[in-house]
Amino acid sequence: MKKTKKEKSKIIESLKTKFEENPGYVIFSLLNLDGETLQTLRLQVKEKRGLIEVAKKTLIYKSNPEFPFSEEELKEPFGFLWLLDENLSALKTLKDYKKEEKIKVLGGYFRGKKLSSRDIWELVDLPSREELISKLIFSLSLTFRRLTYDLKMPFSKLLLILSAIKK
Repeated sequence: MKKTKKEKSKIIESLKTKFEENPGYVIFSLLNLDGETLQTLRLQVKEKRGLIEVAKKTLIYKSNPEFPFSEEELKEPFGFLWLLDENLSALKTLKDYKKEEKIKVLGGYFRGKKLSSRDIWELVDLPSREELISKLIFSLSLTFRRLTYDLKMPFSKLLLILSAIKK
C-alpha cells in the first residue's frame, strides 16, 4: 500500500530522530527471515532496549544525507536494529541467530564509525559488561585468597617447627 506524503514525512522525521539520538544501528538482510522469526527477533530486541525497523532506502537517504552505506552495499531488502543505549545488549540477541545462520548482517554504525559485518559479529561475541565485572571480581578474590594463604604459611611452618622442638 502506497504511503501519502504526510506519512512519508512522519517516517523521515522519525528516522532523523533515531539517527541523531541513538548511538548506533545494525543493518541486516530480510531475505532469510520469515515473519515468525522476525517477530520473535523484534520481541527479544525490545526486551534488551533495542528496536527493529524496516524502511525504504529513499526515505533513509532523505532522513540522513550522510548515510554511510551506498546503494551497492544495500542491494537486498534490509532492516535496522537500533541500539537505544550504549550497553549493546540488544546486539547480543543476534548471537542465537548467528549460530543458526538465520540472519545475515550487512553492516552497522556505532559511535560515529561505520562497521563491517565482521566488526558487528566481533561485537556480538564480546562478553557483556556484567560478565567482565564478575570475571574481574573472581580473579581479584582468588588473588587475595592466594596472598592470604602465602602470608599464613610461614607462620604455620614456624609453629610446627617450634612445637616439634618443644616435644
